[in-house]
Amino acid sequence: MGGQIELFRVGGIPVTMDFTFLLLAFLWTQRYWSSGNTQLMSAGFIIVVGLFLSILLHELGHAWTGKWFGVGTRVIELNGFGGLCHFEKSLPNSVLAPTVVYLAGPFINLLLWQGCKALATSSALVGSPLPVIVLGTLASANLLLFVFNLLPAFPLDGGRVLETWLARLLGRHYGPVWSVRIVAGLGLLVVAWLVYMALPTNFFMLLMAFSLFLINYQAWQSVSGK
Repeated sequence: MGGQIELFRVGGIPVTMDFTFLLLAFLWTQRYWSSGNTQLMSAGFIIVVGLFLSILLHELGHAWTGKWFGVGTRVIELNGFGGLCHFEKSLPNSVLAPTVVYLAGPFINLLLWQGCKALATSSALVGSPLPVIVLGTLASANLLLFVFNLLPAFPLDGGRVLETWLARLLGRHYGPVWSVRIVAGLGLLVVAWLVYMALPTNFFMLLMAFSLFLINYQAWQSVSGK
């Protein structure tokens, strides 16, 4: 993706943002910006910041666990998919390392979901409407990030973990090709499900489905005929 700018560094890791991340943030909070209500517009701004931090922490989860296995991170990219953690080299050739590293991101979202949900409940008990809106929305966003990233499709964490396990289970001869083929095929089924759920009006989900289609179709093509 183009239009990337470097925002800052975390522990020496550059964090860049693609312009499509702004589109993601806008589509997620559009109802607040268009409400005409000053309080709701303020909530929208805080939610964008919270969404940014949630995705950043997700990617840092990958980066930090990658470091445990001796793999540094070249850059963290925030984009229309949420984010990507670009490692300096391949993860160790084992099942454990990729499983831990790829699942670390969704695990962060699981913790954030539960934390925001608990805080939203506490705010509701003391009658604070703005924190309830913000925290409730961020809880839903982190639940969505948790579930979405575990779907069996490329380039999602669930797809990467499934590819790792299939490659090991299918053996050295069939594993490298068939693991990609199976995950890409499941990814195309995920695309069909997303399109079904999105029609006729969910533009955001349709955009995500189109992006997933391109990535999984290309993955399928890369091993076709092998």
